[in-house]
Amino acid sequence: MFRTVCLLLISACLAQMAAAQTNRALIVGVGDYAELTDLRKTVGDANGYSSVFADDLGFEVTRLINPDTDTFLEQFDAFLQTIEPGDRVAFIFSGHGWSDGGKNYLALTDAPYHSSLLGLRKRTISLSDEVLDEIRAQQPEMVFAVIDACRDNPFDTGTRSMTKGMARTGITSDTLVVYAAGANQMALDRLSPDDDVPYSVFTRSLLPKLKDPNFPLSFAVGEASEEVSELAASVEHTQKPAIYSDVDPRFCFSGECQFGELDQEEKDWIYISSAGYVQMDVCSKYSQHLKKYPDGKFAAVAERYLSNPPCALERLKLKSASWYADLQGHTDEIYGLDYGPSGRFLASASADNTARIWVVGMSPAEFGELSVLEGHTEPVLSVQFSPDEEYVVTASQDDTARIWRSTGGDPVQVLSGHTGDVSFADFSPDGARVVTASYDGTVRVWEVATGEEAFRIDTHSAAVRSVHYSPLGNRLLTASNDGTVRLFNSSDGSLVRTIESGPVPATYAESDANADRVLVASADGMARIWRESGDPVVLEGHDGPLWNAAFSPDGEMVVTSADDLSARLWDARNGAMLAKIQDLGAFGANWAVFSPDGQMVAAAMKGAHLQLWKLTFETEFVPEESAEPSP
Repeated sequence: MFRTVCLLLISACLAQMAAAQTNRALIVGVGDYAELTDLRKTVGDANGYSSVFADDLGFEVTRLINPDTDTFLEQFDAFLQTIEPGDRVAFIFSGHGWSDGGKNYLALTDAPYHSSLLGLRKRTISLSDEVLDEIRAQQPEMVFAVIDACRDNPFDTGTRSMTKGMARTGITSDTLVVYAAGANQMALDRLSPDDDVPYSVFTRSLLPKLKDPNFPLSFAVGEASEEVSELAASVEHTQKPAIYSDVDPRFCFSGECQFGELDQEEKDWIYISSAGYVQMDVCSKYSQHLKKYPDGKFAAVAERYLSNPPCALERLKLKSASWYADLQGHTDEIYGLDYGPSGRFLASASADNTARIWVVGMSPAEFGELSVLEGHTEPVLSVQFSPDEEYVVTASQDDTARIWRSTGGDPVQVLSGHTGDVSFADFSPDGARVVTASYDGTVRVWEVATGEEAFRIDTHSAAVRSVHYSPLGNRLLTASNDGTVRLFNSSDGSLVRTIESGPVPATYAESDANADRVLVASADGMARIWRESGDPVVLEGHDGPLWNAAFSPDGEMVVTSADDLSARLWDARNGAMLAKIQDLGAFGANWAVFSPDGQMVAAAMKGAHLQLWKLTFETEFVPEESAEPSP
C-alpha cells in the first residue's frame, strides 16, 4: 500500500512538473544602427520567428526590435526572471555580430564603429558569457539558440585580432546553437539588391522547417543548412551554417517526433548519433556504421570523425612540451620567427620596429641577444635567414623589405616598390634572390646583389600573406586573403597549381622538405595538409584564426600558432593533436617554428613573450609504412 501511495505521489509530481513546463523565446532583431551599416532583413527575421514560435510551436514570445545595449540588458534580465527549471528556452538574434577570435559578440543599435578591441568587448554583448550562460543558470531543460549575426565584420578597430564573422563555439549539454554562417564566413542578408523576400537567406530556409512541432529539431536545422549552402552558391558565395548540438537528434518540441519516410541508414544514424547512445565507444560506433554503409549518405561524416582525435591513431608518443627558456628584449608583439639552418641562431620580427638575432644553440645560461636590426619605421612582420646564415631578410608594414648582415649594422639592401605592407620575405635556396609578398596583392622577386626587381606576380585578387621558395628553388608558394594558395614557376612567375583553401584568408603556407605536401594555415582556425591529389589532412581544434603552421624537419609533425591561448603540436600523417604550447599569462601565439633538429619549438606568445619549448618523446614513432591503420 505504501509503495502504491508513493508511486501515485511521484506520478502526480511528474504530471505537475510537465504541466508547469513552458516554452519561452526571446527574439531580437536589430537593423537600424546608429554607426554601423543598417541591415534590411533583420526586423523581418524577428517578426517571422515570433510568429512561428508563438503560433506553431506554442512558445511565450518576448520580441525586441532595434534595442540599444541598455534596453537589451534590461529586457533580457526580465526575460531571465520568467524562466523556471525544466522550461525550454529559445534565443534568436538577427543583426550584426563579430568575434575576437575566441568569443562571439552581438551588436545592438548603439555599437560603435571606431573602437579598440577592448572597447568593443565592453560595448557589445558576449553571446556565451552574457546570454547563453545566464540562460543555462536558470536550469532549463534545453536551450535552442539561432544567431543570424555573421553579416561581415562591420567595425574599424585597427587591430590584428579582429576576425571576420563569428568564431567556432563549444558544445554544451542540452544546448543546440546554430549560426547562420560558419566560422569566419559572411552570412548573406539578401541574395541580390532586388531580393524582396522579407527574411535573410538563412531565416527563409529555417522558418518553414521549424513550423512542425513533431519534426526533429536537429533535422530541421540540418536541412536548412544544406539549403542555405545551395542558395549562397547560386550567387557565387560560400555560406555553410554551423551547428553545435548536444541535443538528442530525436528531440522535437511536441515530444512526439514523426520522422516521416526515413530509410534504414537514416534511422541507424539518428540512433547512434544520439547523446544517450552509450552501447559502444565513439570511435567504434562510427567505424561500425561505415562498415555497414561504406557508400552511404553519412559515410563522409563518419570518416571525418574517424580521421580526427580521439579516433585517429597517435603514432608519435610525445611525452611533453615543456618550457625551456625565455628570450627577453622586444618591447612589443613578435610577429615572425626563423631558426638559422645550423640551429645556433634564432631570428625574431616585432611590432617594436626591430628584428633581433639570438644565440640559442647552447644552454639557457648562455643564451643571449646577438644583434638588433634597426631601420624599419613600422612593425616588422617577418624575418628569414639566408641559407648560409650570413644574412637575414625582413618584411615590414613600412612597405619595404630589407637585407641585413646577421651580425647587425645598417641594411645591405632596401627593397622598395611595394605599395602596401610587405607581409613576408624569403631567400632562394642559393641565396641569390629574395621573394616578397605584400598586401598590395603582388609578389616580387629581387636580385640580392643589386636590390633590383627581377619580376613580379600579380594574379592574386587580395593581399598576399606569405611566400616561400620550394626546397629545390624551382617553385614559389603563396598564401592569400583571396582564399587561395598558389604555386608559381620561380623563373618567370607562371602559374603551376592553385589550391582552393576556402572562403576565408589563407594566412600562411609552406611545403615539407621533399616538396610532397603543402601545409596551409587558415583564418577559419584550421590547418590543412595537401598532397597532389585527394582530400587534405585537417588539423582541427583551435578556437581562433591561425597565424602560421610549420612542418618539423622530418615532416612527421606540425606546429600551429593561433589567437586562442595556445600553439599546438600535431601528427602530420593523421591529424591527431599531440600537445599544447600555452603561456597562461598571454592571449595567444603569434608564430611558432621547430628547431632544425626537431627537439625544440620557438613560440612568439602575445605580449612580446619569446619562448623556447623542449619536446620529449616516450618512444620512437612508428614509421608510416608500418603504422597500424586507424579504427
